[in-house]
Amino acid sequence: MKYLLGRGEAAGRAEQLEPVVVIVPPARGWLAKKGKINNAVLQEKDGGRSPWCERFFMTCYLMSYRFFVLCKVGLSMAYLWACWDFVRINLALGDHLQDLLPPLASETLVNDTALNSALVNTLLLLSSLAMVWIYFVLAPVAVGLFIWGRHRWVQVGVGAWVWLSMIGLTARASILMSTADFWLNWCFICYVVAGFVTPRRRWDKSQPPTSRELWRANPIVASEYALLVVILQFTVYFYAGINKLLDGWVPWIYGTAIQNLSYDLSMRDYARGLPVPFWISAIFCYVTLFQRLVVPFGFFIMRYRGWAVLILGAMHAGYEMLMQVAIFPLVGLSGLLLIIPPRELALPLCSRPTLKQDKRLRHVLKSLPGPAPSFTQRAAFLVVAAILLVEPIANAALTPDLPYWNIKLGTLLHWTMFSDGGAHSRVRLRVGVMVRDPKTGMQRYDEVTDLPLRYLPDTWRTRFYQQTLLFKALAAQNATGEEIRRSDYLAGYVRSAVKLYEGQGGPHVEAVNLELAPYDTCPFPIVQAK
Repeated sequence: MKYLLGRGEAAGRAEQLEPVVVIVPPARGWLAKKGKINNAVLQEKDGGRSPWCERFFMTCYLMSYRFFVLCKVGLSMAYLWACWDFVRINLALGDHLQDLLPPLASETLVNDTALNSALVNTLLLLSSLAMVWIYFVLAPVAVGLFIWGRHRWVQVGVGAWVWLSMIGLTARASILMSTADFWLNWCFICYVVAGFVTPRRRWDKSQPPTSRELWRANPIVASEYALLVVILQFTVYFYAGINKLLDGWVPWIYGTAIQNLSYDLSMRDYARGLPVPFWISAIFCYVTLFQRLVVPFGFFIMRYRGWAVLILGAMHAGYEMLMQVAIFPLVGLSGLLLIIPPRELALPLCSRPTLKQDKRLRHVLKSLPGPAPSFTQRAAFLVVAAILLVEPIANAALTPDLPYWNIKLGTLLHWTMFSDGGAHSRVRLRVGVMVRDPKTGMQRYDEVTDLPLRYLPDTWRTRFYQQTLLFKALAAQNATGEEIRRSDYLAGYVRSAVKLYEGQGGPHVEAVNLELAPYDTCPFPIVQAK
């Protein structure tokens, strides 16, 4: 229902308050009898002044209707982008890309043989070419229904379908998934959860549908889904900072991480390899840690929500300009839209902590009733919130032995964006083939490092495959040739490189050399005369 605030109590006063439209579920039970504000809203205390933070045990988050809709539009665009990427990748698997990736049927997801077989067979069905085309055709329908937003169980089905489609699209090429894909998956999983934790007959109020009238009114919305997404957003940033301290203490604390990352494969061509002075690198290292470890707490403090959005939004914009991170800024900025405080509740960014809110704002806060979810719904909400908050800690402790089934299901909560501080960004894997020049009789190494990459579609995800190869080579740098040949990724890459080299008219390959070399290493030399 709609509540028109600003009439009644204020009538008869010298100062008339302008009506404010708010969409919130009505209060029920003893809270309504006592005249108290429920857990979805701010509560006034201390002589009429409103507190500066929303209570952590509430099940709703307050934001503007327009930003709620725009958030859903942004997530929809990210999903369509991911679909397009993985449809192209799955089509390439039918050509030669399968030579570079281990077959899904041979992968081990869990230790139990029977359960592993069931999971693999299910993934094989979901990732079949026919299913890939179904996901692609139905993707616009799914996002249209998601933005439309009406009917609770239709929306639950839409969220579940999007998650299922991402599982099927990525099952055969999980190596090409990014942190943003897991983040996006969880945004839709939270949408499914919201369908179960929203009180009865309140879906259209807590998760309002797209409507021209509501867009014009731009009411305040108290949403369960928004709170879940904000909690998820908090964990992404905060645990990314924690993992930076765990995995990259030296480069991040000593200020060299930015210098290292300037050589990372994620950098755009015009920015890769640019020399970064140490003092600039050190400043940005500590700014990054501040953004990760401190700023996210502002999501839950009304006064600082605007600052949090401004700081992290600028970070995402900078990433997009310097790095090829594609849907990562899109998902991040979409979630930040929910955190922008409603106009009626916003305070000036540079206001003093002791500044009292004006009469109109206090009137809005006092008039906001809250939802009354059942005990089961509240318990389910708390369980999901606990998973979002606790599982990243467990995954940080398990690194690098993360559960593989968690990756295949797209539910991994492990936020490690550049957590190692670019420790290996200055190193690259080089593959050289030893051949004999038919004209001079000289033996030489020809570099064939990038030849197999032509099997991959031209997307920003190619670098994830390159990074995996690098890590495999780092793990096997002291291994024998036989151990390297048993590596699915390294062996497949070498075979494809040799096949392509000889197929384009090159001399017969006598030997293959894999080496880890600095970023700007000169070409392989001529090694021996006849």
